[in-house]
Amino acid sequence: MKLKIVGLLILLVISLVIAPQFGASFIPVWDMYQAFTSPVPTDEMNMLSTIVQDIRLPRLLYSVLTGIGLSLVGVLMQTVTRNALADPYVLGVSSGASTGAVFAIIMGGLPFLASYNVPFFAALGAGISILLVLLCVGRSQSPVKLILIGMGMTGIFSSITMMIIYGAKHEAQVRSAMFWLLGSFAGIQWRDLPLTAIIIGLLMLYMYMYKQDFDVLLLGQQEAKQMGLSVKSLQLSMVIVSSVAIATLVAKVGVVGFMGLIIPHLARMVGGPKHGRLLIFAPLIGSIVMIWADVLSRAMYSPEEIPIGVLTSLLGAPLFIWIIMTRYRHQG
Repeated sequence: MKLKIVGLLILLVISLVIAPQFGASFIPVWDMYQAFTSPVPTDEMNMLSTIVQDIRLPRLLYSVLTGIGLSLVGVLMQTVTRNALADPYVLGVSSGASTGAVFAIIMGGLPFLASYNVPFFAALGAGISILLVLLCVGRSQSPVKLILIGMGMTGIFSSITMMIIYGAKHEAQVRSAMFWLLGSFAGIQWRDLPLTAIIIGLLMLYMYMYKQDFDVLLLGQQEAKQMGLSVKSLQLSMVIVSSVAIATLVAKVGVVGFMGLIIPHLARMVGGPKHGRLLIFAPLIGSIVMIWADVLSRAMYSPEEIPIGVLTSLLGAPLFIWIIMTRYRHQG
């Protein structure tokens, strides 16, 4: 296990060093090093430093946070629903956030919020969505009911989103809305990192504190109750924590598909099913995959950029099919 962790850490460090080279223009590692260390920087070096430091590094770090957040929330959702097909968006949080963001993009939002309109309304939409889900679930502890209500909320908010887009008066608004719906790290700045880092840090702390309870919950509700676990309280806390984390990420980068579905499966294949190990392997694998997905989104059609959600779905869907075929090859 230690060897696997060390190997993933080395791969993560290599990814962090290499990834900033890619973008609209390729910047070799040596040029980046000179741009930061040259005692008498030239105009060219200043420009390279600005590109790397103010554009690519914040984006790189946010992709790491997104990979960690989506992978861990995926683990939580698959645990709370006891469904291997659950992903971070199963409760309709992303659909609510999408509705809020598209409303801000097309309808204009509130003038005094300026550039914060989209994240504010995305977070508001996510909050409304999860509140409605919790109200509909009520006192029920049924994972099936939770999933089905989440699917219903997804359908409702997705329909509202399409209605808003259909009512757009300008093609530029539609393109902006669709690009956001497909996910993108474009425009991420240093000021976007602190809040997200705090939320993801609290998510990791929460999972560390309750990792043994999550293992017990996998045995089944009746078995968990017999062992003294407050199932309803634990499920409620898992849903709320997951929703806050996803709302924070979706509000900034839009919907990034398949990451929260695939990474937990890969982490279990590498480290086993216990949550103490998943808390290590899922963030490492998620970070590495997200870094390179973002690199591909920038580099494939440079200087144009592909929405990252398109790439994660394109790469994730075949991988998911392969995982299912591998794990269930002996079942009829």
